[in-house]
Amino acid sequence: MAEPPPSELEKCVQALKRYLDRGVEEAEESPEEEASFERIELEKFKPVEASKPAGLMLSVDASSYPLLSANNWRIGVSRCAYVIVEVKGDRPLIVEENYEDHLFTVVCERKKMPYKVWEILRTFESNLALKKLENFGEEDFCLLDGAAYFGGSRSFTQPLYEQAKRLGVKMVMIPKSSRRLRDERGRDLLASLSLRGEALRRQGFLGATWIYHPITKLAQIKSLNLYAEVSAVKLSPSSRRVFRCDVIDYLVEEKGVEAVFEVASKLAYLSRDVRCDGYPAPLYLAHQRTKIPEAKLIEYEEAVRRLLREEGLLEALEAEAEIASFRKALLGLIHDYQVREVIEDL
Repeated sequence: MAEPPPSELEKCVQALKRYLDRGVEEAEESPEEEASFERIELEKFKPVEASKPAGLMLSVDASSYPLLSANNWRIGVSRCAYVIVEVKGDRPLIVEENYEDHLFTVVCERKKMPYKVWEILRTFESNLALKKLENFGEEDFCLLDGAAYFGGSRSFTQPLYEQAKRLGVKMVMIPKSSRRLRDERGRDLLASLSLRGEALRRQGFLGATWIYHPITKLAQIKSLNLYAEVSAVKLSPSSRRVFRCDVIDYLVEEKGVEAVFEVASKLAYLSRDVRCDGYPAPLYLAHQRTKIPEAKLIEYEEAVRRLLREEGLLEALEAEAEIASFRKALLGLIHDYQVREVIEDL
């Protein structure tokens, strides 16, 4: 357990001082959201049989809560948590867990706010994963929530990729959703694959768990810095959930396409937990540990307000926050963190 260092709160205050003095200084283009259109081909559906994974499995996830925000800025707190899971007997069990809390500030136009927050969360996750991978090896997994983009904005960091590659760790990324993926008619590709896969199962051509491989069009979007082979996986016979699955490129280069099917088989074993049916248990367990209790959120909010008051900034910032948060008042809410938003990958 680690609370934010005092330096993070000081950085938040300094960023807002600059904002009050100079306003929003950024003049960037809108974030890139180019969609990937994929034509569904029946021969790409392959059955998957669950097999027990060996070694350790590291999963990392980060949450985001706004503490004080307005149209052009936000002070937030993130809990970045990890679990290390090992299958003992026939159950995945946590053998180590912990978390770090971080305070951060974003100053930008409101429409860019989710993307800037996402970029910060990716850095927190990358740094924590990098620390915990130190003693991992070729039998071990690193399962992360998100897509396998490295080295760009809203991406995992390049040092994390290099460390995992050096150690030979089986790195796999599974986003909770993937809005960028569309079928040939512009519909949600994962939903279309779920329906098509179920139709094939009813006709006796496909099992209840499967992989759709490869998804190729994403690799043609050069701005994404994609370091993986992309598939879609249905991992539980009792769930219709389908997830994008990115298997890191160096595994495929070393072992060929069999590495992708082997990973899917191990993930299917980890995705039969009733708490998260169809979703790998280590990722679920890490996500659950990113929740910050309300008493702690209030403590962080009070610390932020106290320092802003001492610096003579609170009155001006509260005026902006109040004007921007009328929706919160209509909903009868008191704190910014009560207005939850979805910060997710594309």
